[in-house]
Amino acid sequence: MIWGYVDFYCGWVIVQLNFHSVDAMMNYPRLSVLFREFSSKLEQLHTLYLDSVVGYSILHERLDSYQERIRVLLDNHEHAAKEFQDTCSIIYKNLSNRDVMPVSLSPVMKQGQMRERVESDGINTLLLGSQCIVSAYTYWEEYLRIEIGKAIGVLSQDATTGEETRKILNKHVTSDLWGDIRYIRNSIVHNNGVANAEISSCKLIKWFSPGQPIKLNYERMRMIFLEMARYRNKLHKMSLSPARKFYIPEV
Repeated sequence: MIWGYVDFYCGWVIVQLNFHSVDAMMNYPRLSVLFREFSSKLEQLHTLYLDSVVGYSILHERLDSYQERIRVLLDNHEHAAKEFQDTCSIIYKNLSNRDVMPVSLSPVMKQGQMRERVESDGINTLLLGSQCIVSAYTYWEEYLRIEIGKAIGVLSQDATTGEETRKILNKHVTSDLWGDIRYIRNSIVHNNGVANAEISSCKLIKWFSPGQPIKLNYERMRMIFLEMARYRNKLHKMSLSPARKFYIPEV
């Protein structure tokens, strides 16, 4: 498919044509598909994260409301204090219409433990951030990166994960962002969530030093999602075939 436009400069007619297959090695339609796939995957992951964070906030508000009702009933009794109520048990049915039970070694769920999980940048938000990092990097390393390698012609169409594939990708399909996410992911998965020595190699995400816990709060995850969106935009730009200019003397 060819399309173009005409411009005039110093007596020359400039015809700019856009070829969808300028470089025989580049599969621009496939790159366009990968861009749309990654856009969809990124949106799914980001909305999962946001839905969950908002859900934690709602649970936190309902827990406060539940304790406030108890305070009203008990008036000024010492057992009405937040500190005491946090030591008391609670079930999800007290806060929602869902009668569910957590898998736990404890027969009861303490209100204070729930508060620690669902408060702003609490345990749940930090755990969710780590899970999103692991999920996003798995998609990149096991699928997207390999498919980009195929689309730009550096990998054969039947290429799969393996040492030789990694060598080629490390030369032709690289990204500072995904490199940093790899270091963070490795610390989460292989070092129990504590930054390992390779974290010092990060080029963009420089929040952690070796030995520090990997804590990905809301603001940090917001920045990581923005960086992934920028990579999505780069992938879109890559999927657009470059223009060629032909200079034809004006007659």
